[in-house]
Amino acid sequence: MGTIDGRIGGLIGGYDINASAGGGRIEGRIGGILSGADINLKYDFDRGYINGRIGGLISGKDVDMVLKEDAAYGRVGGAVDGSDVDIRASGGMITGRCGGELIGFDVELNMSGGRCSGRLGGGLVGMDANVSAEDVESVLVGICISIVYYYYQVMYRNNGNSSGGNR
Repeated sequence: MGTIDGRIGGLIGGYDINASAGGGRIEGRIGGILSGADINLKYDFDRGYINGRIGGLISGKDVDMVLKEDAAYGRVGGAVDGSDVDIRASGGMITGRCGGELIGFDVELNMSGGRCSGRLGGGLVGMDANVSAEDVESVLVGICISIVYYYYQVMYRNNGNSSGGNR
């Protein structure tokens, strides 16, 4: 069983991520005990999918993506209020985009020695990622980090609450 543990964002504004991955499931939590959300995803490389939910029944977002050994693409959120996601993992780099050209963010992460770090969004508007990723495929780590940042943006930044301690 692998683990994904760390932080997306700084001390103020951002989310902790604590999840286990293996046996076709990624399960865990983002944020703190009071202000956060569950991660419940199922994946199968042979059948080529990753799907599930981040968050609860009311405020959560569905995940429905095609999964390949080094790439994943699909949708997070609904048909109207969601975003397209396209993630590629190659040579220790995880890159991609969540959302469209105007509204969305770039994914630029580096996997090395069981650590994943980098940037989501641009240099001015965005967040750093610093995550321990043990025994988890790079593309799965990239998906998790990307949807956590997406969820953060949708649930907090768009509501005018961009800071919040241990989210």
